[in-house]
Amino acid sequence: MPSKLRFLFLLPLAALIACGSSAPAVGGIAPISGEYVFNVTQTAGGAATSFTGALYISGSSVTGTFTYTNANSACNAQSFPVIGSIDSAGDLMSLSSSAFTGSFSGNTVTISLKLPLVPYTSGSYNTTGTAQITAGSSGTNCALASSAFTAQYLPPYSGTWIGTLTSGSSSITATLMVSEPITTTSSGGQTVFNANAAGQFPATATLNFNGAACYFTATPSNQLTLNNIVSGQVSGYTLQLSQVSSGITVAVVSASETTSPITFNILITGGSLACPNGTYSGTMAPQ
Repeated sequence: MPSKLRFLFLLPLAALIACGSSAPAVGGIAPISGEYVFNVTQTAGGAATSFTGALYISGSSVTGTFTYTNANSACNAQSFPVIGSIDSAGDLMSLSSSAFTGSFSGNTVTISLKLPLVPYTSGSYNTTGTAQITAGSSGTNCALASSAFTAQYLPPYSGTWIGTLTSGSSSITATLMVSEPITTTSSGGQTVFNANAAGQFPATATLNFNGAACYFTATPSNQLTLNNIVSGQVSGYTLQLSQVSSGITVAVVSASETTSPITFNILITGGSLACPNGTYSGTMAPQ
């Protein structure tokens, strides 16, 4: 079984905060370059707040980029870069953003993250921290009072996933082989962090599926095995891939690890497949 499995059992945030409020547990790990989601403790009547993005760890230096989400904030969906460091004891990461730009000019974010990361379920690591947005003297006010959050490190979706997905009375057996590189090596030997300005990682996959009703007209067995490269991105918990393959098929693949096992969806919208159009859903297990 691959080491980078992405099983998450999402307990209520209050419970996670309570469990993580003491000193970091012995036996945790140092932070890892990759995807992180910071879920802020929700106040009564307030909108859910999160910071979703990516961190690159090099020694004690940290860089990254995050997107701020709060449906009640005028600054919802704003992305910002961060830079910071890990203290000499290895028990605290401190991050700050450069000032926001454009109409959000002047707002800055400060984040503190307790270390080490503590194993939570297979493949995921949790800790706690605080985040604050300080408004600038002009532009849109994005202020957020210092707020506790639960942090989750999300290992890549990379690996092979297999499962049976259904749409009404139709079903397909699907295999999805995902590549989500967190870093690459340039021609000059430099390490390149693959996250974009919104903290999202590129991903590609080979999709294979077959079903009793799926076939090409040239296939006597009336069975179809579709080898189709799909591409897209990973944003926080969510994988989103799609591909139009020379008129043969239009397929969209999505998954969210907010459930365990992870639920995958394959949307077939047209082309020359005999599989009925629709969204085929079901759980897929890593191999």
